[in-house]
Amino acid sequence: MKIGIQYASFFGLAVLLFITLLSMAKSPEITLEGEWKELVWEYEKVDKINDTTKEDYNKITDYVKDVVGQDLVIHKAEKWIFCPNGKLILKGKNYSKEIAWNIKGRGNILELKYDDSNTEHYSLTELSDDRFVLNFDTDTHTRGIARLTFTKIN
Repeated sequence: MKIGIQYASFFGLAVLLFITLLSMAKSPEITLEGEWKELVWEYEKVDKINDTTKEDYNKITDYVKDVVGQDLVIHKAEKWIFCPNGKLILKGKNYSKEIAWNIKGRGNILELKYDDSNTEHYSLTELSDDRFVLNFDTDTHTRGIARLTFTKIN
């Protein structure tokens, strides 16, 4: 009987500790709030030619980015401003668009909703106070996954 009470006490303490740790964790929504700058685009599975210089590779990457992103708003944006009210402002050169955002799943899916009822989902693969990384599969004939890395401005 005494052993059962000890196990129940230990289990109760473990649950209480777990709940306390969860409540202390910063939510991804709060971490994302603020202004972020697009740092780099990478295509993880694009064939790389050994003799390609960095300058040539950047031209290829810019071309692929333009082709992949020609119909997607986020690919034209250089700054993403996550507002606490669920609004995301995408800013680029001579361009600004406001859309809705929220976090889904286990805090690993960024959902973007446009006015035309179009919804996009991106895998949030890394998130810290000063950097986040999004991954997504492209629908075009470019092979592989595109990865966008952002750094916090403020």
